[in-house]
Formats: sequence, C-alpha cells, structure tokens
Amino acid sequence: MSLDFDTHSLPLPVSDELLALLRDETAQAEFCLERVTVMTLRFEDPGYSPERGGFHPVHIRLVRGLNGWLVDSVTDFCFQGPDSPLRKELDFNLLDGEYFMLGWGWLQLREACDVFTLWQRNFLFYSLMQCFNVSIDGH
Repeated sequence: MSLDFDTHSLPLPVSDELLALLRDETAQAEFCLERVTVMTLRFEDPGYSPERGGFHPVHIRLVRGLNGWLVDSVTDFCFQGPDSPLRKELDFNLLDGEYFMLGWGWLQLREACDVFTLWQRNFLFYSLMQCFNVSIDGH
C-alpha cells in the first residue's frame, strides 16, 4: 500500500520530491499502513555527535486524514555544545501553523516558508547522499 498525500491545505510548500522520499522509505521498510493512523519517520546519521558534527537528525510525523496522509510536523534536531542534549533547531508544525527556529524564536508564515524551502532542499540533498539511517514507527 502506497502513501497517498493530501497537500491541498498545507501552509508550507512540501515538495513532490519530499513526498516521494517518504513514500519510498515506507515502501522499503515494508511498513504496514493498514491500521496505522500516525507514524514518524526518523532520519538519523549514526555518526552525528557534538564532537564530530554530522547531519542533524530529522523526525517527520505523518497523520492519516480523510483524504490521505498529512505532513503534521517536521523537526530538525542539533547539539548546541559538547555537553548539550539534542535540541529542536527547527520545528515546523504544519497542521497547527506554528514554526520555530532556535535562536530566532517563533516564525511568521512567510519566514517559515523561506526557511522550510531551504531546509527541504538541503535535507533532500543529504538523503540522496544516503547520510541517514531511517526508522519508522506508528500506531
């Protein structure tokens, strides 16, 4: 079963390439979508650390809507120092219309669109470089 997305009401410009990546990852993982209403795809660089750097972990949460799957949230995590736990650097809550960037605070929709577009382009490039291990969970 493939992921069909409902993108008509999303406030941020979620690209066809990102949606294709999410479809591919769920298909490769043979994740059973039949009874799932919420799922999270976790993209993680196993070598990412405060000392060595690397690619930020990203969690993308999807919820099943009446007309297909909706991208609920996209969260990009980072370390802020050698002894720091992972913190949310970017948090796009698409269904709630709330957007946050560490160091800037809450973003207006126009700012969020610009930041999301840039983030999305970079994330897709890193994914093509196969920088992430992907895991999926849902309920």
